[in-house]
Parts: sequence; structure tokens; C-alpha cells
Amino acid sequence: MKKIFLWIVWGMFLCQGCDRFLDIQPKGYTIPSKYDDYRQLMNYAQMAKALDHYPVYITDDAQLGSGDEENNFTSMDDEIKNLYAFEHGAVFNDGVSDPIWNYAYNRIYVCNTVINNIMSVTDASESDKLNLKSEAMVARAFEYLCMIGVYAPAYDAATASTDYGLPLISSEDVADLNYSRSTVEQVYTAIKQELDDALPALLDKTPNTFRPAKNVAYGFLARMYLMRGEYDKALENAKKALEVSEELVDLTEYTAKPNAYIGRIVRKDDPSSPYPEGMDNPENIYVRYPPSVFGLQMAVYASQELLDIYDKDLAPGAVDKRRELWFVDDEYSGVEFRGYTIFMPYIRANLALNNMEVILTAAECYAREGGTENLAEAARLYNLLRDHRIENNVHVTFANADEALVKVLEERRREFAFLGIYRFVDLKRLNKESRFQKTITHSADGQTWTLPPNDNRYIIPIPPVVKGFRPDLPDYER
Repeated sequence: MKKIFLWIVWGMFLCQGCDRFLDIQPKGYTIPSKYDDYRQLMNYAQMAKALDHYPVYITDDAQLGSGDEENNFTSMDDEIKNLYAFEHGAVFNDGVSDPIWNYAYNRIYVCNTVINNIMSVTDASESDKLNLKSEAMVARAFEYLCMIGVYAPAYDAATASTDYGLPLISSEDVADLNYSRSTVEQVYTAIKQELDDALPALLDKTPNTFRPAKNVAYGFLARMYLMRGEYDKALENAKKALEVSEELVDLTEYTAKPNAYIGRIVRKDDPSSPYPEGMDNPENIYVRYPPSVFGLQMAVYASQELLDIYDKDLAPGAVDKRRELWFVDDEYSGVEFRGYTIFMPYIRANLALNNMEVILTAAECYAREGGTENLAEAARLYNLLRDHRIENNVHVTFANADEALVKVLEERRREFAFLGIYRFVDLKRLNKESRFQKTITHSADGQTWTLPPNDNRYIIPIPPVVKGFRPDLPDYER
């Protein structure tokens, strides 16, 4: 029979739209007492998930249809329409849970339970207990790293000490509501401290990529410093992560089966062998899946601007396999969407950490540093990724730092299209630089909406279900 605490956590995860500060309803609490109990908590299915795809609807990658077309604006849920039309005020309606906020804090509570109690068990070695505690610390840091990109402005050293961040929760008591909203600087400081403290006890290699090894902590530190604009430190940590592996899946070896859904992308030489997912994919360093099995598949069209970028910088005869494998034009299996291109790889995206992100982070930092050696290394990483994405790829060199940076940033957009938070966070951080600022334009049903750079509508507000219980929490005017 399962331990009672597992049923309690299960109840916590199932709760939606309840009237508590973090959108969690307390169910009672029983502290586990065995090492395996805590390991089971970290292995729980919800702990293998992350984020949600909805931030993509505010980006320049998304397009919705009009009238009675498939994926039309009018038929979308209110929160999607609010994002796509850049509405002011709340994104989610009263009583509607925000899946990113809700489940992130659920997972943080599980991490807190492990972090605060694992060292007191008596049936495991100190090193095993420290390792599990460190894995939970990395998991908690990851949740905050994701959330700070959604619910706060892009990092600005001049205002970070006063900008609203997130509630930093370290207790496993779900009935303890004495929380405040920490500043952006405090949240980033907590993430850094968490990852630094976790590193010594993390393994060099874990049994599977649902558990973080040392290179995961380095990869998240690289992401954190990139978001802060501290490119020298981002590069330092990215290089440490890449010392373990730069392995990538070669998309030039794959093709798409016509009118197929699950298992649509398969090897050319063996159609029974699908594109590898999860821990079977050598690109993946740390695995977390979208909350729904296939996330944005068939849910949104690609903007023409996004599609055009896949045709840039291709040598004669070269084909970007991402465009070919991840998207479908006009019609699929009897469903018509004439004039549109839909995102449809039908593979489960990894929303945690992978080699291509770390490669692109390192390449961006090399480009920003400039100089002959740095530009050569930026080009090496750029060419390495494109060799695994583009048939008949031709290597390039970068004439200067500006050219290198633009090309690497465009490669990020190609690589992370429709993962939701990647482009969303990139737009926010790049808008802090005048040369990369852009106004986003969306259209549907004969209407056009625009979002200027650095607008507060890039900041997702605290969900109304949370504000209803804690109206004293400060928030941004959008």
C-alpha cells in the first residue's frame, strides 16, 4: 500500500482553482521517514513536467486565424485572446488557474519537503542524502528560473533591487501563508545560491536525465547569467556544461511520415525508428515535459516572419530540416488551413535543458566578447549546430562581432520556435538593448494589435485566484 504522504502530495497536485495563496489547498501533512520515500517524491510524475506553452501567444512567432478558419482568434480561450491581442490588465479570468504559477509552486513544495527533511533519515549514507537534497535544490532553482522569466521584467541592474519578483517559498507547510513578493534581485540571488550550494554533491553522471547532474547546474547558471546580461559568467558556466557533451541529434537523418501524428518524425533508413524523446535523446541534459502531451502541436500557426527566418543564410541546395520536419503547410490529414503553416512535429518537447541551448548560449557570449579567437569559437558552435539541422550545410566564418551576434540570435529563434518561454524571455531581455528592440504586431478578424518594447504587458500578472486571497501582494500595472 502506498505511503499516506504520497496520497497527500497527489491531492496537492490535483487541486485546481482553490482559495489559497499559492493556488494550493492543504490536505493535511505527513512527513516521510525513509530515503526511498523522498526519492519517490522526486520521481513523482508531476515532477517531470514544467511550464506551459501559453507565453508563445504574446510573441512574434505566433499567428491566429480569422473567421471560421482553424485555430481562429474568436474560438480561443479568453487568456489566449488576452495575450494575443496584448490586452491590458489580467490575463486569466477570475477563478481560472494559471498553470505555470500553480504547478510550479506545487513542485516547489515537493522540493521543500525533500530539502528540509532528507538529512534526518537514518537509512541512507550522508553522501546519498546530500545528493538527493542537491537534486531537489536544482529542481527548485529551475522552477524559479522559469517563473522569473514569466512574472517579472527582464533583469535590469539599475532597478532589480526594487522590481517585483516572486514569493520565495522555503517551507513545506502549505498552510503557512506569511509570504511576501521578493524583488527580482533577491530571486536571482536565491537561484544562484541554490545552484552553487547544490553543485558539490551532484553526481557527474546520473542514471537518467530526469535527475540533474553537475552539468545541469552549470547549464542553469549559464541561462541565469545570460538573462542577467552577465555574459562572461554565462560563458564560463556554459563551457563547463559543454565539457560533458556537445552531442546533438542529426535531423538530416530524419524524415516526416505523411498524415501521421504520434511518431510522425522517423529515421530515413528505418521508418520504424522515431525521433528520440526524453532520456533517449542525447541532446537532453535534464528532462521536463510540457503539461499536455504534445503542447503546441496543431494549436497555433507560425508567423510569416518566423517562417522567413528559416530561409535565411542557406547555401544553394541546403535545406533547413527544422522547417521541413516541424511544420506543415495548408492541409494535413483532411484538415485545411489554407495560407497558413502550422507547428506539428508531434514530438514531446523538452522544456528543461539541452545541449543546443547551452551551445547557443556559449556562441552568443563568444560573439558578444568579440575578438578573433572568440569569433572563431562562436562560428564553430554555430556550424556544429547547423551541421545537425541543415542538409548540405556550408560552414561560415564571422567577419565581426555584430554579424556573429545577429546570426546566433536568429539561430536561437529557429531552434526554439514555439517552445513558448524561450522566445518570450529572449524578446524581453533583448528589448533592453536598443539595437534589438522591436514592436510586435498581431492581427486577426480584421483587427491589428501592437506591443512596443519593454511594455509591462510582457509581464504576466499574479493570477486573480491568488490575488483574491492576497490582494495586498504588489503587482505591475499592465
